[in-house]
Amino acid sequence: MHNYNFDGAGYVHCKYVEVDRNKMIKDINLIYAKMKYTRTLLIIVFASVAQLFYGQERYTISGEFPDRSLDGEYVFLYEHSALVEEPERMKQAFKDTILVVGNTFHYEGTLNRKPFLVSLSCSKGRQFRYNTSFVIEPGDIQLRIVDWGSEGNVSGAPINNDYNAYIIECKKQVDKMLYLMRTRREEEAMKSDARLNASFRDAYIRSTEGCLLFGEKYAQYPDVIRSWLAMYIDPINQTAGDEAILSRFLHVVDLMPEVERDILLAWREYRTELQEHMAKARALKDSLDAKRPRFIEVVPNHSSSTTEKL
Repeated sequence: MHNYNFDGAGYVHCKYVEVDRNKMIKDINLIYAKMKYTRTLLIIVFASVAQLFYGQERYTISGEFPDRSLDGEYVFLYEHSALVEEPERMKQAFKDTILVVGNTFHYEGTLNRKPFLVSLSCSKGRQFRYNTSFVIEPGDIQLRIVDWGSEGNVSGAPINNDYNAYIIECKKQVDKMLYLMRTRREEEAMKSDARLNASFRDAYIRSTEGCLLFGEKYAQYPDVIRSWLAMYIDPINQTAGDEAILSRFLHVVDLMPEVERDILLAWREYRTELQEHMAKARALKDSLDAKRPRFIEVVPNHSSSTTEKL
């Protein structure tokens, strides 16, 4: 490296300065390594923060009851996605309690998974327990319970809007027709029995169609549909007897993510085997009952005895 100096007469003197080239390269590499380490560290920190908050979305539940009978009490929130034969899922079903103030309640939470179906449960006295269902999803969920005899209406978030339209409202129509058929006075039932049966059949068909449409639309969210979908594909359940309807519900199962689809199909196969076992058990029981030993009572005949008159 050259170093230039000026003397008093204005002449320039060039002096060569010796530089350790290896040391300079080493210093440059060290500076570069530090910059690279700092950049990597920042990337790791950013990724960790992103992973911490990724998929965590807030939701709120605002609910209203028909009266103030639950004021100061707690209602219970359970996940409603487990099948009967899934005890481990059932153990994890309880989510939280919510305090009722007056006839309203409010709850805030963070969702770090796909939406799932829940059941809101509460007790009114010793003889009555109320349950209503809706979906936990990001957004502001509004739940309004009009009376204690039917499920609450839910709105405010996309999946719940559809759940209310396709599932809850259709189910209410079926329940209404069942109630009319059970409470109709006998003399009126004789005249309108056929009309009631037709109305019930129409309501049931609409309810089934609603379940199919909802299931097809939200098959990517297994924990929203799996619990009630299982009812329609269960060979032990009489509602699964219609082959045309069954094939459509099995199509919904096929639309689910592969892992959840395989679980539900394996469950259905188990239920088929259980149905066959139950049929064999009944036949064996009937056969054993027919061959059951019986004691034949013998009553002595005392008709030949006489009474003498003294």
